[in-house]
Amino acid sequence: MFTKKFYFIITLSFISLSQAYTNEFECSEKLLTTPIKAFKKQQSLNFTNWADYMLPNLIPCFSKLSNTRVRLSYTTDDNMTRAKVMTGASGFDVIEQGALYLPSEIKSNALIKLDKNKLPNWEYRNKAIYDKISEINDPGNNYAIVYTYGTTGIAYNVNQIAKVLGDDVIPNGWKYLYDSTYLKKLSKCGVALLDEPEQVFGNYFYYAGIDPNTIDKAEYEKAALYLIHNVRPYVKYFDSNKYQNDFTAGNLCIVMGYSGDVVRSVERAKEINPSEVLHYVLPKEGTNIWFDMLMIPKGVKNLDAAYAFLNFNMEPYIAAMNSNYIYQPNGVINNHQYLNELFKDTNVNPTQEMIQKMYTLNMHPPALQAFVSKMWMYVKYGIYFTPQYYQLSNVKNKT
Repeated sequence: MFTKKFYFIITLSFISLSQAYTNEFECSEKLLTTPIKAFKKQQSLNFTNWADYMLPNLIPCFSKLSNTRVRLSYTTDDNMTRAKVMTGASGFDVIEQGALYLPSEIKSNALIKLDKNKLPNWEYRNKAIYDKISEINDPGNNYAIVYTYGTTGIAYNVNQIAKVLGDDVIPNGWKYLYDSTYLKKLSKCGVALLDEPEQVFGNYFYYAGIDPNTIDKAEYEKAALYLIHNVRPYVKYFDSNKYQNDFTAGNLCIVMGYSGDVVRSVERAKEINPSEVLHYVLPKEGTNIWFDMLMIPKGVKNLDAAYAFLNFNMEPYIAAMNSNYIYQPNGVINNHQYLNELFKDTNVNPTQEMIQKMYTLNMHPPALQAFVSKMWMYVKYGIYFTPQYYQLSNVKNKT
């Protein structure tokens, strides 16, 4: 499900630097591994990103050091960004977008193939992350750099889980969200799942030993029937936003959530609701890993400035300071000394071994995506249906 996208065009200058972060961030060439060579004549760069998804200091700093005037457009929908990029005349020099969209854009020749000689900070990339992206989204890592990445995992209220399941239980497996044996107990204190079919179906498939990227309609029907019978009755709601505040307030004891959102909730609870002890954990079986990328679309007006901006975002110091702001890890190595304490937690900043166990999602063809959306409506609203492709049997079993 997507919402309409609106662009709020603002011009950023170094003078408008947010005072809230000046004590934490230093805009200095001394902290950069690759000094920025300022353009002799002021350049302009059109960039689109989600609102509040970048440390406010970064663009003013880049503008100051490179002599570039950056126009930032806020996006609310990756799909709309993709539609503009596919035209070859998006009006952007750099876009931030999910890696999920890369294969179709690459196939349509809508992106500039990267000249890595113009990215001296390429050597600081986290190879485990880039290898994972290369598997499905961007073979050879030729069209995009990692802006940030995250995981889909389980967040839980320590005290409430102890009351329901026992003091020593850590709900670090998908069975706690997909097995009715546990869900019946957890429903007493509140369970929420994402309102995202790719995540709920994908992680169920992974838990059941099925390819999360399956295109088999029978598997989707079977999964939908299982979820309707064994999961939905015990879920308080499916939502991708509301759960954050409810979890922080102690109104939910266990949720499926995106790492950045949940970690932000965990940290916020320490200040506004310290009686609630919240944790985020990655399922031991593995989970979905997702990536947000920076790329250069065809039709770019200022290629040199675009490369300078990409390289700036691959600076170890810059990437680390941005991670501290958005509560998500980055795709750069050699910057642990700049990261907040929370990134010492491997649930937040997973090891290379953990990353290798994770899976990435690809985009389904439109016809299959429509079918998946229909299955999701059945699950979300508890609508029983007669399968067309799956031979109905005992759908109450795990698989």
